[in-house]
Amino acid sequence: MVQLKFLFTDTNPMITHGLGTALTELGETVKIIDAGYLSHQDPDFLERTITSFGPDYVCSQGGWGGLGKIIFPVLRRKGIPHIFWASEDPLFFDTLSLPMAKNSQYVFTTAAECIDKYRSYGITAHLMLFACTPSFHHRVEPDPRFNHDCIFVGNNYSQFSARLNGMEIILKPLIEKGFDLRVYGLDWWLDRKSRFFIEPNIYGGGLSYEDMRKAYSSAKIVLGLHSVDTSPTMMSMRTFDVLGCGAFYLTQWTPAIENLFANHEHLVWSKSPQETVDLVNYYLARPEERQRIARNGQARVYADHTYHHRAEVFLNSLKSPAAGTNNQSRYYYSVDGHANRQWHAMKVRRVSIKAGKP
Repeated sequence: MVQLKFLFTDTNPMITHGLGTALTELGETVKIIDAGYLSHQDPDFLERTITSFGPDYVCSQGGWGGLGKIIFPVLRRKGIPHIFWASEDPLFFDTLSLPMAKNSQYVFTTAAECIDKYRSYGITAHLMLFACTPSFHHRVEPDPRFNHDCIFVGNNYSQFSARLNGMEIILKPLIEKGFDLRVYGLDWWLDRKSRFFIEPNIYGGGLSYEDMRKAYSSAKIVLGLHSVDTSPTMMSMRTFDVLGCGAFYLTQWTPAIENLFANHEHLVWSKSPQETVDLVNYYLARPEERQRIARNGQARVYADHTYHHRAEVFLNSLKSPAAGTNNQSRYYYSVDGHANRQWHAMKVRRVSIKAGKP
């Protein structure tokens, strides 16, 4: 079998600890760079990297930071096809995903409802959800720093109505009832001008993606919030992270959560503040039930929702003719630096993955 070479332009964990890792473990050659950041430092960086690495495909997810303006002119000159994973669908379909997709030969989306929207523009999009990587997402030795009844790991995206509703359902009642709760993420949580904020005694500080496993392996209950609550498939990537790490997950209900998982079997969902309080009280008193559900949740994602599963879909889709638009398209977009910063759920260490390296 011919080994393919993929150059990823993003260092998001869904690539560095997700799809990029899975492709490497399946025998493909993968290189991961932060094309936006490094190209701003050195405008010729991407072209030199492509020349030296010689990828068969260049892959991007999301597309924040004016990434299209950086990569597409180079790819046109080099004649290299682009693969776009629209990980910000459906929230940013029009302003972010569609401009990237119009310049890409292969398109994947996390939101099933966007497939017809892409089709209306003559673009064939494939469904590819988030997932976990068992070689990374697994239980580790508990860390006493995270020995709390409840934790949430993520940022304060209260500008999204679904996320704000989730905060009112999941976080607010636990704060008001004085539960042992810690919230980790960027310090936006402390911004009293935000639509939702927390007091300093609840804030646990920033957390690296690598330390996330320790947190999930230590807390009794890991909480979930989602910025989308109408999609049948799109949910926070946190869902797969938490379940993959074998943690007990209590999350805001969404249609996607109910479509993929069973309540009180793989995880637990809440639809109201009082239900959240009742569920936390119930499961804190029943550690064996928590452990049973956590084991079932991990088994569920390991069976059907790993990045090896996603990589197989990804690779099989590439066997068909390119279904996206051609390289003559000149549809660009721009977003400011704050929007780029908003994507990162946690502080992430930049890494490069190559075949044959641990």
